[in-house]
Amino acid sequence: MRLARKGVGVEEKGTVFFQTRVREERGIPVVELEGEVDLSTSPQFKETVYRLIDSGKRDIVVDLDGLDFMDSTGLGVLVAVLKRTSMEGGRVRLVCSKRSILKVFHVTGLDKVFSIYDNLHRCLDD
Repeated sequence: MRLARKGVGVEEKGTVFFQTRVREERGIPVVELEGEVDLSTSPQFKETVYRLIDSGKRDIVVDLDGLDFMDSTGLGVLVAVLKRTSMEGGRVRLVCSKRSILKVFHVTGLDKVFSIYDNLHRCLDD
């Protein structure tokens, strides 16, 4: 387990820092992720996005630029969200410019499944 970065919000050794924020841009919810998405934090991520879908939001942007790490459970949440929004006529777009996170999508082939943008403005303009 990785150690949380001191001064970012969690300072206790052995814990993983993770935070979600939701804001609206041009009427579209943007879910900003910060820290690490792994087995212990992915349920919080999933709950945040599913709450948006349950409230009627169908077009969702997930901003991954605040992430330091994401494992397969985070990818699993994104795939589940993509399936659910697609079934309801919506879409999920990702914002990510970090090579380490993009590599996970490339290695798994998910870069061909998701629409991934290098910044929020390009994402929202699409």
